Amino acid sequence: MDAHFKITETRDHEIVIFEEQYRSLRREILERQQRRFWIVAGGALGLPGLSGLKVADLFLLEFIYAMPFLIIAMSLLFIVEVNGIARAGRFIEEKIENAFRNVSGWEHFLKDGGADKGEQIPAVRLANASFIVLMLIYYLLSAALATFKLAETFNNVVGLLYASLMFVVFVWWIFEIVPFLGYSAESQKKGPR
Repeated sequence: MDAHFKITETRDHEIVIFEEQYRSLRREILERQQRRFWIVAGGALGLPGLSGLKVADLFLLEFIYAMPFLIIAMSLLFIVEVNGIARAGRFIEEKIENAFRNVSGWEHFLKDGGADKGEQIPAVRLANASFIVLMLIYYLLSAALATFKLAETFNNVVGLLYASLMFVVFVWWIFEIVPFLGYSAESQKKGPR
């Protein structure tokens, strides 16, 4: 046995486990924040850029029909990353920080509002909701543009069928995404919705 293993075995085993979990979850939160940044950058700048290139006829016509689905995928990826960060923070707070009652960790600091005393939570929710609203606007515009292009290229019946599909997808998307906009570690402590 090496000396490190002997020292670790003499320390409180729970502390070692909590320390590893904490480091691992902090690393996961950082990676998710980086992915969320690229999703926002791609969604806010890349999607309209691609749409603009299509309108200028620099892309194939078929691309415009897939754009609403790409927008939905970006918004769902965003929600997955935001909720993953909240779940990791919740685990750190409840399972790791609460195990050491005399230590107030980062998650407790955030929950208590830190220096802002609670004003950062609405700002974060507003930022998250703003991205989803932006995706909603992009979706409606791209679905309308694609519908008109289809009706113009083929006929009104094809355009109407596509518009009907876009409406069904839109309703599904709204029902799927709205519950996640209010997700937070605090709401999850009260039990699943």
